[in-house]
Amino acid sequence: MPNDVKLKTVFITGAGKRLGRAMALHFGKLGWNVGVHYSSSYDGANQVVRMIDQIGEITNGQRGMALRADVRSKAQLEAAFDACTRQFGAPPDVLVNNAGIFPPPTPIAKVSRSMWDEVFSVNVAGEFIAAQLFAGIAADNARIINISSLGGLEVWKHRIPYNVSKSAVIHLTKALARELAPKIAVNCVCPGAISMPDEPTANDHSMIAPSRIPMQRHGSADDVCEAVYFFATCSMYITGQVLTIDGGYHDAR
Repeated sequence: MPNDVKLKTVFITGAGKRLGRAMALHFGKLGWNVGVHYSSSYDGANQVVRMIDQIGEITNGQRGMALRADVRSKAQLEAAFDACTRQFGAPPDVLVNNAGIFPPPTPIAKVSRSMWDEVFSVNVAGEFIAAQLFAGIAADNARIINISSLGGLEVWKHRIPYNVSKSAVIHLTKALARELAPKIAVNCVCPGAISMPDEPTANDHSMIAPSRIPMQRHGSADDVCEAVYFFATCSMYITGQVLTIDGGYHDAR
């Protein structure tokens, strides 16, 4: 690769597993340096870094970097951004706020204050803190992509903390888009029922049946990655937008 060509860098929170991992590999395959943030998924994050490095050895020289931080800690996230900036020679061009938690179904009487606080501290405050820090170091024409959920647009039984937190992410996106324009574009992706057979979780059994989805299938990680990459590379005039990746389920019922 010519020495005068600067690779772009993306910083992805929660990139050690599932959708975050898929996004990191997607950007890596397309020639981006990737800050692979993780909290507890040490092995997964380092595996992703090795895979990106291997791709870079035969393509454009892109690299990955594992970055541990608790998204609830401004100091830890700031250190992660600093390390990413030093490693790749400039602040990240794109922040993808993907880290989040999806607690088990819980009736209202069983929702504790600690559960409520934990969900909001990760799903909402974590995204705000990362965006706040990124905004302080980013160059012009930077992008933030927040990952919400179909659950931010709908109400699911026994999912009050999750539904409300993901709805807040959507409104946070719109507020950040207004606050950070014209320097930074901010958009949001809301995945619906996404099948990840290689990384199943206990929540997968509760996904919407394919027969209820107009496209007659669950979404894939690639479907979400394409939406995220679109917002990472599209016109800066596109900001404050929410894109639902659900095969037409939400608007076709």
